[in-house]
Amino acid sequence: MAFDRLGNGHKRKRTTGWVIISSIEDSGKVIFLDTNFLMAIGQMTSFNLSYELDRVLPGKRKLIVLRPILNELTKLHQSGKIKVEKEAQIALTYVEKYCKIWQSDYDHKNIDFILLEYGERHNGMIATNDRQLKRLARKKGLLTLFIRNQSYLMIE
Repeated sequence: MAFDRLGNGHKRKRTTGWVIISSIEDSGKVIFLDTNFLMAIGQMTSFNLSYELDRVLPGKRKLIVLRPILNELTKLHQSGKIKVEKEAQIALTYVEKYCKIWQSDYDHKNIDFILLEYGERHNGMIATNDRQLKRLARKKGLLTLFIRNQSYLMIE
């Protein structure tokens, strides 16, 4: 068994000179997307999120957007600021194509709290570029997925 730099175990298979590394767990990882992560998709035109997700998290994964985050994106889309509206439209299109929308059980206005609760409840990962949310997620033992240098994804 080999380990990648994150400490995840992988089985190695040999096939005609090539080494194929496959993930031990193919049950699928649940990833909860934050608003600023989704807005970053519209801000970085050269960033390919689908490719980076395949690179960092091969196999099955579920991209989840909670209803309060979708509401926040909709408000940003109607903000009246052309640049923000365009970025929000790109994010909403991505959500429509690739993500599942879940209703929230909480009435709190604090979306970070809701993301952390769902991350804990479903043993999920939080996709965010928000430093404070990343720090809180690490304190709770959750992995975070974030965009580094506007070009690739990293997991901490």
